[in-house]
Amino acid sequence: MSPFLPSLLAGGRSIRRFLLCAALAALTSSLGAQSARPPAQKKAPPSIAEKTSEAFQKLRPLQEKQDFNGMLAVLEAVPVQANSYDEALILDMKAKIFAMTNQLSKAIAPWEKAIELSDKFEYFPEKQTLETVVLLAQLYGQEGSTSKDPKVQQQSFAKAITYFKRYLDKTKKPTPETLMAYASILYYRSVADPNNIDRAGLAEAQKVVERGLHDSIRPREGFYQLLLTLLQQQNDLRGSAEYIELLLAQNADKKDFWQLLMASYLQLSEKASKEDPNLSREYLIRAIVTCERAQAKGHMKTPKDSMNLVSLYLMAGQFSRGTEILYQGMKKGEIENEPNNWRVLGRYYLEANMNEQAIKVLKEAAGLFPTKGEIEMQIAQIYTQMEKNRDSLKHAKLAVQKGNFEGTKPFSAHYLIAYTAYDLGEIDEAKAAIEKASSFEESKKDAQFPRLKSVIDEAIAERESRKTEKAPKAKS
Repeated sequence: MSPFLPSLLAGGRSIRRFLLCAALAALTSSLGAQSARPPAQKKAPPSIAEKTSEAFQKLRPLQEKQDFNGMLAVLEAVPVQANSYDEALILDMKAKIFAMTNQLSKAIAPWEKAIELSDKFEYFPEKQTLETVVLLAQLYGQEGSTSKDPKVQQQSFAKAITYFKRYLDKTKKPTPETLMAYASILYYRSVADPNNIDRAGLAEAQKVVERGLHDSIRPREGFYQLLLTLLQQQNDLRGSAEYIELLLAQNADKKDFWQLLMASYLQLSEKASKEDPNLSREYLIRAIVTCERAQAKGHMKTPKDSMNLVSLYLMAGQFSRGTEILYQGMKKGEIENEPNNWRVLGRYYLEANMNEQAIKVLKEAAGLFPTKGEIEMQIAQIYTQMEKNRDSLKHAKLAVQKGNFEGTKPFSAHYLIAYTAYDLGEIDEAKAAIEKASSFEESKKDAQFPRLKSVIDEAIAERESRKTEKAPKAKS
């Protein structure tokens, strides 16, 4: 349901240990302690019926044998008067037995009823009541967190929040676990319906987390993580980036946080791009530095991560640095050495107006991948832009020979051969290429194709006409 589910109930296992200890303490205590009240209380403690006293005395040996069913059977057999102190005691003990046997859901009803009776008739001391109240809060939180029924979720969360508020109102120094559990439940309830986020609930959860951070000398990492989630849910990217920096300052080995921090800076950069280009660039630089900091710590060093760093440098207009990382990365195996990455490198050099360097790396790539016509085609196109049609024709023909095109259509290769051959005066080669190009469907859609075909046909016709004119003169 959420990355913070383990924090609820201290991971579930911790609360069961707590409940077990509470139940054992109750069983090993005397009945006098069960009914005792602080000396300062003026009201006399309620009395326990004889049969209830006898039943509790029978529980100890059963507990030592771990006969929990037997313990429950003894309690069930006790005749109690409705709303009596005996009923409250027996309900409380049943709940503790359920807790010992890991039947936490079954512990809710008897504990809730026991607290209801105590509230009405002042049966339990405040300390015991508050201990039970916070346990009910966490148990209801667990019920809501594990249920798949939205109605049950909301009902359980509402109950949990009510009990947590009651406990916190009476507790000056709640434990960090309690504050974490309460904040987590507030978060769960607020985001349960993605189409109707409870912003007020998120703000309340944030206050609880901030209280936990403020009250702790060395705050637990879970507080930062939950606060980070809350800030992101409220689209506070700047605040979330600040807390990620704090988390990484505590533990730089949290590799997922490096990714998250870089993504936060990129989102901030994009958000500021229209209103404040300088701020946008600052956040982009922070994203770059974040990636490099992570790599220095041994994280984000996969080929994909390194390629992302290349992209960030290019976004920042740092073509020389970006292309250097890409080239060296492929040579060292830090970036995947595959044809498309070489083609990307060539394109980046081209965008930086470094045509000769683009051709150089693409020719190197052609040697590494001798069957890939796509690389030859890219070289041919660059030569065309440089108005070096002889070189363009050579590599366009190599592209056709090699084939294995990925993005380029064979039509385009034949068309380029026809164009450059015509420009160089090699009419027959141009004619053969244009005829080949006409066999592809793209020739029917290309607006320039008919014109090129027409001028090639005219050149052929003109040449034939000249031959015809020369023939009679030769005879005479």
